[in-house]
Amino acid sequence: MSPATTPAPNQTAATTAANTPRAGVETPTTVTPTQVPLPAANTFDILPALHALLSRLEPATNTYTATASSASANGSESNASLNYKDVSTTAQFLKTRIRKAVAACEGLDDMDRTTGEQEEEIEALEKRIRAQREVLGRLGVMARGMEGGG
Repeated sequence: MSPATTPAPNQTAATTAANTPRAGVETPTTVTPTQVPLPAANTFDILPALHALLSRLEPATNTYTATASSASANGSESNASLNYKDVSTTAQFLKTRIRKAVAACEGLDDMDRTTGEQEEEIEALEKRIRAQREVLGRLGVMARGMEGGG
């Protein structure tokens, strides 16, 4: 093998051959953007806490029975009745969680892109996948031809 086609330690000869430029075959360059780590799933899990809070407003008509898993996020497991005037204060922890979830979403890549832009990218990626499958198909035909002739 020439130095240009010597496989890297983490590559096999097959992947090197697939990445080696051939006449008439375009080799796309892949750019991997730095991805922001996704926030923890519980960042967005506000419904159990909201339900627990709202169920405290009308305990007489509520059939919900609070469990430890659906206790409010502020650490209190109180099932005591809640006066309407105290809802705003009691819900402060929920407002904070919602703000954190919104901030986490805003920090993700491409949140400012429109649906149309995303659909255009999907179409381009699907076209690229079709082209790559064609190249792989041709490589498969070439490989079978080498097996039969060798």
